[in-house]
Amino acid sequence: MTGKWNESMSYQPCDSEGEPLLGTELKDAWKLADALKNDKFQYTHFAHKINSFDTAPKKLLASDSHLRPDRYALEQGDLSKANFEKSSDVNN
Repeated sequence: MTGKWNESMSYQPCDSEGEPLLGTELKDAWKLADALKNDKFQYTHFAHKINSFDTAPKKLLASDSHLRPDRYALEQGDLSKANFEKSSDVNN
């Protein structure tokens, strides 16, 4: 396997020494999707989906980060409030 965690991963069958097998070629396991246009966080659609309150389980654990006020403010686009909440003693 080869690649970068934030770009792509590729693989190729190898022998026990780690040398690529003859007749095989490097294949993509995954590639980073393009960020959505005009997205202030430069998230992909998948990243937005897994971070959304809409997709969170209805009963969250008390430790779930969805419940943090700084995270909620950030998701709503209120960066000033998010920064304030993140640095307040309430969350530390």
